[in-house]
Amino acid sequence: ATSIPRCRAHMDASCAVCGRGAQALCSACREVAYCDGGCQRSHWRAGHKFLCRRTFREERRPLCTSGDAEVLPTTSTTSRDLAAELPSRSLTPGEPAAFDVVLVGQRSLQHARRVVDQLKERGICVVKAGADKAFRRALLIEAELLWTAGMFEEAVRGRPIEPGSKEMRYSGRDDKVVWLTKSWTEGQERYCKALKVLDNQLGDFGVGLRSLLEAELGFNLSRRTPGMLACYSGDEVPGARYDLHVDNPYKTVMASPDDGRRLTLVYYINENPWDVHKDGGALQVCLTDPNHVPATAAEAIQSPLLTVAPESDTLVAFLSSSMYHAVLPVAAGRRRFALSAWFQCDVSA
Repeated sequence: ATSIPRCRAHMDASCAVCGRGAQALCSACREVAYCDGGCQRSHWRAGHKFLCRRTFREERRPLCTSGDAEVLPTTSTTSRDLAAELPSRSLTPGEPAAFDVVLVGQRSLQHARRVVDQLKERGICVVKAGADKAFRRALLIEAELLWTAGMFEEAVRGRPIEPGSKEMRYSGRDDKVVWLTKSWTEGQERYCKALKVLDNQLGDFGVGLRSLLEAELGFNLSRRTPGMLACYSGDEVPGARYDLHVDNPYKTVMASPDDGRRLTLVYYINENPWDVHKDGGALQVCLTDPNHVPATAAEAIQSPLLTVAPESDTLVAFLSSSMYHAVLPVAAGRRRFALSAWFQCDVSA
């Protein structure tokens, strides 16, 4: 383990292990704080040794490089001022929804048909993915280690400067993200082995729905984005949240350029149990008619609401260009991890 020189600039930080006041930084990465040598050694053995290198920060890859085929999407959203005017129930979680589909056995075609039926009927399907406990634990460990090592980057959201404009205005978000691009995963493979497997599985799941989505909804899915690992930290941003929005809002009043996204998949990577009333962080979805996209969030919020608990092994599929949804405020002391992927159609210029 490395030595831990005292660092006055981080005296008000918290120890990464016990939460007490920190007295020093790791001398190698200088991104993790500890109260004493005992906690540092404990953290080193627990996994920081796999992430802590002086060159680690220098090895970070940009979100998109010339070797990456996909352009990473941004997401439009309502403003905080508008969200504050929406009915308070939009920020109040209901009872978590039950699973629509439980992926057990070998009935892949039946499962796919049930998922697509739910998407066609109400625009969203909540799935119990059925991953084993060891794999779920590995996902959480990797996500936590990447967070602790400072590998997550600031995320942005965009909206047209005026309806229909291709010129966008960008602003910060409450979450931080890691894009699992090909270049990033190749450069950091030993730190994201389980996450890479999960990202591939999300791709396989989307491909498995493709023919049914084309037959039932007219979606000719041709490609997908890299996976996006996101974390909302209630400690780093008090009440971290994401207000009501549509991922691809080209049919809303914003009239953003159509980026081709039609299907969103989100897999949650969190410690269970997760109490949406105490821990916050629920996914709140407006159950509007998936064939009619409300022009505004104020219109969408008049519909019934569906609450999804971000518990480990929960997979949510919804229509990217139809369904208004929000991440409710995350409580202090909680980190909310999820891996998302978007599946796209080719769009005429």
